Amino acid sequence: MFKLFAELIAFHLDAGERLAASEASLMSERKISELREQFIAVLGHDLRNPVASIDAGAKLLLRTPLDAKASHIVALIQGSVHRMQGLIDNLLDFARGRLGGGLKLEWDECGSLEPIFVQVVEELRSSYPDTPIETDFGFADPVRCDRGRLSQLLSNLLGNALTHGADGGAVRVGASSDADHFRLWVSNSGEPIPKEALADLFQPFFRAATRPSQQGLGLGLYIASEIARAHGGTLEVSSDTTETRFTFQMPLR
Repeated sequence: MFKLFAELIAFHLDAGERLAASEASLMSERKISELREQFIAVLGHDLRNPVASIDAGAKLLLRTPLDAKASHIVALIQGSVHRMQGLIDNLLDFARGRLGGGLKLEWDECGSLEPIFVQVVEELRSSYPDTPIETDFGFADPVRCDRGRLSQLLSNLLGNALTHGADGGAVRVGASSDADHFRLWVSNSGEPIPKEALADLFQPFFRAATRPSQQGLGLGLYIASEIARAHGGTLEVSSDTTETRFTFQMPLR
Protein backbone atom coordinates (compact mmCIF):
# COMPACT_ATOMS: atom_id res chain seq x y z
CA MET A 1 0.00 0.00 0.00
CA PHE A 2 2.81 2.42 0.96
CA LYS A 3 4.59 1.53 -2.27
CA LEU A 4 1.45 2.33 -4.31
CA PHE A 5 0.98 5.65 -2.47
CA ALA A 6 4.61 6.54 -3.11
CA GLU A 7 4.28 5.76 -6.82
CA LEU A 8 1.05 7.80 -7.01
CA ILE A 9 2.67 10.80 -5.30
CA ALA A 10 5.72 10.51 -7.57
CA PHE A 11 3.45 10.37 -10.65
CA HIS A 12 1.60 13.54 -9.61
CA LEU A 13 4.81 15.37 -8.82
CA ASP A 14 6.25 14.41 -12.20
CA ALA A 15 3.03 15.44 -13.96
CA GLY A 16 3.10 18.79 -12.15
CA GLU A 17 6.69 19.41 -13.22
CA ARG A 18 5.88 18.54 -16.83
CA LEU A 19 2.85 20.87 -16.78
CA ALA A 20 4.92 23.72 -15.35
CA ALA A 21 7.61 23.15 -18.01
CA SER A 22 4.96 23.10 -20.77
CA GLU A 23 3.39 26.35 -19.52
CA ALA A 24 6.80 28.04 -19.39
CA SER A 25 7.59 26.84 -22.91
CA LEU A 26 4.22 28.10 -24.16
CA MET A 27 4.77 31.54 -22.61
CA SER A 28 8.21 31.70 -24.20
CA GLU A 29 6.80 30.78 -27.63
CA ARG A 30 4.10 33.43 -27.28
CA LYS A 31 6.66 36.11 -26.45
CA ILE A 32 8.85 35.07 -29.37
CA SER A 33 5.81 35.11 -31.67
CA GLU A 34 4.81 38.61 -30.52
CA LEU A 35 8.36 39.90 -30.98
CA ARG A 36 8.51 38.34 -34.44
CA GLU A 37 5.25 39.97 -35.50
CA GLN A 38 6.29 43.34 -34.05
CA PHE A 39 9.56 43.06 -35.95
CA ILE A 40 7.66 42.32 -39.16
CA ALA A 41 5.44 45.37 -38.60
CA VAL A 42 8.43 47.68 -38.00
CA LEU A 43 10.33 46.23 -40.95
CA GLY A 44 7.41 46.70 -43.32
CA HIS A 45 6.85 50.27 -42.14
CA ASP A 46 10.51 51.28 -42.39
CA LEU A 47 10.90 49.81 -45.88
CA ARG A 48 8.20 52.09 -47.29
CA ASN A 49 10.35 55.24 -47.39
CA PRO A 50 13.36 53.88 -49.34
CA VAL A 51 11.08 52.08 -51.79
CA ALA A 52 9.08 55.28 -52.30
CA SER A 53 12.34 57.14 -52.97
CA ILE A 54 13.37 54.61 -55.62
CA ASP A 55 9.94 54.92 -57.23
CA ALA A 56 10.14 58.72 -57.26
CA GLY A 57 13.64 58.60 -58.77
CA ALA A 58 12.47 56.25 -61.53
CA LYS A 59 9.55 58.55 -62.36
CA LEU A 60 11.90 61.53 -62.57
CA LEU A 61 14.18 59.62 -64.91
CA LEU A 62 11.24 58.87 -67.22
CA ARG A 63 10.65 62.62 -67.59
CA THR A 64 14.14 63.12 -69.05
CA PRO A 65 15.30 62.11 -72.55
CA LEU A 66 16.51 58.51 -72.44
CA ASP A 67 17.66 56.06 -75.09
CA ALA A 68 15.85 52.74 -75.55
CA LYS A 69 18.21 50.78 -73.29
CA ALA A 70 17.94 53.28 -70.42
CA SER A 71 14.14 53.38 -70.74
CA HIS A 72 14.03 49.59 -70.53
CA ILE A 73 16.18 49.62 -67.38
CA VAL A 74 13.93 52.22 -65.74
CA ALA A 75 10.89 50.12 -66.63
CA LEU A 76 12.53 47.12 -64.94
CA ILE A 77 13.20 49.24 -61.85
CA GLN A 78 9.56 50.29 -61.72
CA GLY A 79 8.43 46.67 -62.05
CA SER A 80 10.69 45.69 -59.15
CA VAL A 81 9.38 48.60 -57.08
CA HIS A 82 5.82 47.47 -57.74
CA ARG A 83 6.60 43.96 -56.51
CA MET A 84 8.42 45.32 -53.46
CA GLN A 85 5.45 47.51 -52.59
CA GLY A 86 3.19 44.47 -52.81
CA LEU A 87 5.47 42.53 -50.45
CA ILE A 88 5.53 45.42 -47.97
CA ASP A 89 1.73 45.74 -48.08
CA ASN A 90 1.43 42.02 -47.34
CA LEU A 91 3.88 42.31 -44.44
CA LEU A 92 1.98 45.20 -42.90
CA ASP A 93 -1.40 43.53 -43.37
CA PHE A 94 -0.08 40.35 -41.79
CA ALA A 95 1.17 42.32 -38.78
CA ARG A 96 -2.09 44.27 -38.48
CA GLY A 97 -4.10 41.08 -38.68
CA ARG A 98 -2.04 39.39 -35.97
CA LEU A 99 -1.61 42.36 -33.65
CA GLY A 100 -4.72 44.41 -34.35
CA GLY A 101 -7.57 41.91 -34.66
CA GLY A 102 -7.95 41.53 -38.41
CA LEU A 103 -8.12 43.61 -41.57
CA LYS A 104 -10.17 46.79 -41.60
CA LEU A 105 -12.37 47.60 -44.58
CA GLU A 106 -13.48 50.92 -46.03
CA TRP A 107 -16.81 50.10 -47.66
CA ASP A 108 -17.70 51.96 -50.84
CA GLU A 109 -21.13 51.63 -52.46
CA CYS A 110 -20.69 54.04 -55.36
CA GLY A 111 -17.23 53.64 -56.85
CA SER A 112 -16.68 51.66 -60.03
CA LEU A 113 -14.66 48.46 -59.57
CA GLU A 114 -13.77 47.50 -63.15
CA PRO A 115 -11.24 50.34 -63.75
CA ILE A 116 -9.43 49.27 -60.59
CA PHE A 117 -9.17 45.70 -61.88
CA VAL A 118 -7.99 46.91 -65.30
CA GLN A 119 -5.26 48.98 -63.66
CA VAL A 120 -4.02 45.97 -61.67
CA VAL A 121 -3.92 43.84 -64.83
CA GLU A 122 -2.02 46.51 -66.78
CA GLU A 123 0.55 46.97 -64.01
CA LEU A 124 1.29 43.24 -63.87
CA ARG A 125 1.16 42.93 -67.65
CA SER A 126 4.04 45.41 -67.87
CA SER A 127 6.01 43.35 -65.34
CA TYR A 128 5.37 40.07 -67.22
CA PRO A 129 5.41 41.09 -70.91
CA ASP A 130 5.98 37.53 -72.13
CA THR A 131 2.86 36.08 -70.47
CA PRO A 132 -0.55 36.74 -72.09
CA ILE A 133 -3.23 37.93 -69.64
CA GLU A 134 -6.82 37.47 -70.83
CA THR A 135 -9.66 39.29 -69.07
CA ASP A 136 -13.43 38.82 -68.97
CA PHE A 137 -15.13 41.36 -66.73
CA GLY A 138 -18.90 40.98 -66.98
CA PHE A 139 -20.34 42.19 -63.70
CA ALA A 140 -22.72 44.97 -62.76
CA ASP A 141 -20.97 48.03 -61.33
CA PRO A 142 -20.92 49.41 -58.68
CA VAL A 143 -20.24 46.64 -56.16
CA ARG A 144 -20.42 47.40 -52.44
CA CYS A 145 -16.92 46.51 -51.22
CA ASP A 146 -13.55 47.89 -50.23
CA ARG A 147 -12.17 48.60 -53.68
CA GLY A 148 -8.60 48.98 -52.48
CA ARG A 149 -8.70 45.61 -50.75
CA LEU A 150 -10.23 43.81 -53.74
CA SER A 151 -7.55 45.40 -55.89
CA GLN A 152 -4.96 43.94 -53.51
CA LEU A 153 -6.70 40.54 -53.60
CA LEU A 154 -6.61 40.49 -57.40
CA SER A 155 -2.98 41.64 -57.45
CA ASN A 156 -1.97 38.83 -55.10
CA LEU A 157 -3.89 36.16 -57.02
CA LEU A 158 -2.73 37.38 -60.41
CA GLY A 159 0.88 37.73 -59.28
CA ASN A 160 0.72 34.18 -57.93
CA ALA A 161 -0.69 32.87 -61.22
CA LEU A 162 1.98 34.65 -63.26
CA THR A 163 4.75 33.33 -61.01
CA HIS A 164 3.65 29.70 -60.88
CA GLY A 165 2.00 29.24 -64.27
CA ALA A 166 3.50 27.44 -67.22
CA ASP A 167 6.07 29.44 -69.20
CA GLY A 168 4.25 31.23 -72.01
CA GLY A 169 0.86 29.91 -70.93
CA ALA A 170 -2.00 32.40 -70.75
CA VAL A 171 -3.33 33.61 -67.42
CA ARG A 172 -7.06 34.34 -67.31
CA VAL A 173 -8.93 36.77 -65.09
CA GLY A 174 -12.71 36.99 -64.89
CA ALA A 175 -15.43 38.57 -62.77
CA SER A 176 -19.21 38.20 -62.78
CA SER A 177 -22.20 38.93 -60.58
CA ASP A 178 -25.82 37.99 -60.15
CA ALA A 179 -28.55 39.17 -57.81
CA ASP A 180 -26.90 37.58 -54.76
CA HIS A 181 -23.16 37.18 -55.31
CA PHE A 182 -20.05 38.73 -56.83
CA ARG A 183 -17.33 36.40 -58.14
CA LEU A 184 -13.73 37.00 -59.17
CA TRP A 185 -11.44 34.27 -60.46
CA VAL A 186 -7.89 33.85 -61.73
CA SER A 187 -6.61 30.76 -63.53
CA ASN A 188 -3.39 29.55 -65.08
CA SER A 189 -2.05 26.41 -66.72
CA GLY A 190 0.91 24.36 -65.57
CA GLU A 191 1.71 21.73 -62.98
CA PRO A 192 -1.19 21.14 -60.58
CA ILE A 193 -0.79 22.00 -56.91
CA PRO A 194 0.00 18.82 -54.93
CA LYS A 195 -3.04 17.57 -53.03
CA GLU A 196 -1.11 17.48 -49.76
CA ALA A 197 -0.35 21.21 -50.15
CA LEU A 198 -3.94 22.35 -50.75
CA ALA A 199 -4.93 22.21 -47.07
CA ASP A 200 -2.13 24.62 -46.05
CA LEU A 201 -2.15 26.86 -49.12
CA PHE A 202 -3.76 29.83 -47.34
CA GLN A 203 -1.57 29.62 -44.23
CA PRO A 204 0.94 32.43 -43.64
CA PHE A 205 4.50 31.83 -44.84
CA PHE A 206 3.48 28.60 -46.57
CA ARG A 207 5.09 27.92 -49.92
CA ALA A 208 4.48 24.87 -52.05
CA ALA A 209 7.36 23.47 -54.09
CA THR A 210 8.49 26.07 -56.64
CA ARG A 211 11.20 26.58 -59.18
CA PRO A 212 14.45 28.02 -57.73
CA SER A 213 13.85 31.36 -59.47
CA GLN A 214 10.48 31.84 -57.82
CA GLN A 215 10.66 33.99 -54.72
CA GLY A 216 8.19 35.32 -52.18
CA LEU A 217 7.26 35.45 -48.54
CA GLY A 218 4.33 33.07 -48.72
CA LEU A 219 1.92 35.78 -47.56
CA GLY A 220 0.06 36.66 -50.77
CA LEU A 221 -2.55 33.91 -50.65
CA TYR A 222 -2.96 34.29 -46.89
CA ILE A 223 -3.69 38.02 -47.24
CA ALA A 224 -6.07 37.31 -50.13
CA SER A 225 -7.98 34.81 -47.99
CA GLU A 226 -8.16 37.34 -45.13
CA ILE A 227 -9.55 39.98 -47.50
CA ALA A 228 -12.16 37.50 -48.68
CA ARG A 229 -13.09 36.64 -45.09
CA ALA A 230 -13.36 40.33 -44.13
CA HIS A 231 -15.88 40.77 -46.97
CA GLY A 232 -17.94 37.88 -45.64
CA GLY A 233 -16.87 35.80 -48.63
CA THR A 234 -14.74 32.79 -49.46
CA LEU A 235 -11.59 32.07 -51.45
CA GLU A 236 -11.35 28.57 -52.90
CA VAL A 237 -8.87 26.77 -55.13
CA SER A 238 -9.17 23.93 -57.59
CA SER A 239 -6.18 22.44 -59.37
CA ASP A 240 -5.71 19.68 -61.94
CA THR A 241 -3.68 19.04 -65.06
CA THR A 242 -5.96 21.37 -67.06
CA GLU A 243 -5.78 24.49 -64.91
CA THR A 244 -5.36 25.92 -61.44
CA ARG A 245 -8.14 28.33 -60.50
CA PHE A 246 -8.65 30.58 -57.48
CA THR A 247 -12.22 31.80 -57.02
CA PHE A 248 -13.32 34.59 -54.69
CA GLN A 249 -17.04 34.86 -53.97
CA MET A 250 -18.85 37.27 -51.68
CA PRO A 251 -22.50 38.05 -51.01
CA LEU A 252 -23.96 41.28 -52.33
CA ARG A 253 -25.52 43.13 -49.41
